This record gives sequence, C-alpha cells and structure tokens, in this order.
Amino acid sequence: MIVDATRWKRVELNVVHVVNAGLSLGVPIVLGLVLGDIGAGMVAALGALLVSGSGHVGGLKYRSLELLNTSLAGACGAAAGMLSTVFQPWGGILIVTLAAIATIFGGLRPSAAKASTQAIVFMIIGASLASSAVPIETLLWFFAAGALGGSLLTLLVFGVEYHLLGKTAAEVAPARRSWHKDLGAWRRRMATLSGWQYTLRLASCMIAAQVVAILVRGPHSQWILLTVVLVVQRDHRAGLARTVQRGLGTALGVLVGGLLLGALPIWATVGIICVVGAARQYLKAANYTAYALVMTPLVAVLSGLGHQLSPSLLGERLVDTTIGCLISLVIGYAAWRGTRQAA
Repeated sequence: MIVDATRWKRVELNVVHVVNAGLSLGVPIVLGLVLGDIGAGMVAALGALLVSGSGHVGGLKYRSLELLNTSLAGACGAAAGMLSTVFQPWGGILIVTLAAIATIFGGLRPSAAKASTQAIVFMIIGASLASSAVPIETLLWFFAAGALGGSLLTLLVFGVEYHLLGKTAAEVAPARRSWHKDLGAWRRRMATLSGWQYTLRLASCMIAAQVVAILVRGPHSQWILLTVVLVVQRDHRAGLARTVQRGLGTALGVLVGGLLLGALPIWATVGIICVVGAARQYLKAANYTAYALVMTPLVAVLSGLGHQLSPSLLGERLVDTTIGCLISLVIGYAAWRGTRQAA
C-alpha cells in the first residue's frame, strides 16, 4: 500500500486547464484583499474550488450543464450544512440523515454519485463556515459568486482553447444514459441488502465520527467527519488504498503547511494557493497522496476565512484525520469484509 501510495501515474498535462484552475482560486482572494474583506474572498474561492473539476469534457452545452449541476449540488450542500448549525444540538443528526439520503439517490448513475459526494463534502464545510461571525446568507452569496465566477472562467477557457487557439478535437463527453434503464437498475439494486451497503457503511461511520467529535469537543472536530466522507468509497476494494493515501498525504501536508504557511505574509499565502489550485487536478489524477498533501493546508486556509494558519491547527487536523481513517477502516471496511459488494 505504501508503494502504491507513492507511485506516480503518467498523466497528460493541459497547461490551459492548469492556468484556469489557478486563476479560479486566486482571483476571488485577490479581489477580497483589494476590497478589504479577505474572508469573503476565501469563501468565494471555496465556491470556485467546487466547480474546478467540472466542465472539461464535451461541447458547450454538456460543459454548461455539468457546471450547473455541480454548482447546485455544492451550494445546496453548503446551505444545508450552514442551516444545520441553527438546529443544535440536533445539527449533527441532520447532517448524517441528509448524507444518507444523498447516498441513496447517488446510486442512480455516475453523475448522481458525483453530485451526492460533492453535496455531502460541502455540507460539512458549510457547517464549519457557519461557526464564524459572518451571517449565513452572506456566506452563501459569496460562495455562489465564486462558483459562478469559476464556471464562467472555465467556459471562457473552453472558448479560447477550441476557437481562438484552433484546437479541433475536444475531449469526448460520456455517452447519454437512459433514465428509464438507470431507474430500473437502481430499483432492483435497492431491493437487495447489497444495494444499501454504501449508505449503511457511510452512515455508520458518520455516526461514529459525530460521537467522537462530541466526546473530543475540539473546535474543528468536523474534520473527522470530512475524512470519513472522503475515505469511505462506494468501491469497497478502493477503501484501504484511499485510506493509506489520505493518511500519508495529510501527515505530510501538516508538516509542509506548518513550515510554510504559518510564517508567510498574506500575499505569499495567496500565491501558494494559486499554485496549489493550478496543480490539484493534475495531482489528483497522478498521485492521490500528493493531492491530499496539498489539499490539507489549502482547505484549512480557505475555511479559516483568512485567519493565521497555526501549527497547532494543522496538528489538530492530523489527529482528526487519523481518527477518521481509523473509523473508516474498522466500521466502514473491516466490519463489511465478508459481504458481497454490489456492482
């Protein structure tokens, strides 16, 4: 597993997409600095981060629809997470319930699975953002503005790449799927225990994470929940590898983030965010460990709304990630080892 976690895949590097990813994160933060509200820029950058992995295949219509679906899924998740803090102490139960419902409908088709995961991830991030003094409606406006800006920039890059630069062969979009067939297959799967396996695995891990968070009572214990969501995969076989890669990458990310970001001025931090934003999609495809390494300090900085990133904060992130990985391994995988995995 360690060897696999450090192995790099050969991935074609698209320079235009790299520049687009860096600008989509950097521009909102720079605007926030200029306008004197760095926190607003960070929230907008989270919105841009949401859509940065969408809209890169197919024609204009397919890209636009994919960006719209991604924006809606992430925005609805973020809104639900922020509003869940109003219903304390039942907010944690609400998040687990909504996540379970999302996983059920995520089994309809691959695009639904992607949207459900995005909604759950940003629901947890939204809950953490709501702990700040900024009103929830203001956070949502900035988040939506960042998602809209990132989407428009992606479509602009598509126009430049394929019309001004003369690139003729666009990446092929996935073939259209029949909703009737997908719905029928989904109903048949949900009539069996194996069809509920991912929902049960994730929900049980999230419940355990919430219990641990209540016992620990750390200011950022939602990272335990976020780790569980990222590590527990629909594909049972990918679980151990993903856990090792995320754990190792997070540990290295804490070390790198603590050494670099804690002592840098804000303008240098913004520059690093742009570089990380530019490289993240390439790293995700080439080496997930390296992707987890750069995403650890990145999400910590953005969700911190411009506050100083301290070594103690990153150390807490490492502890929470370790707890989340252990919960995922024991409850999400080991307890289900003898069961049959649904296709």
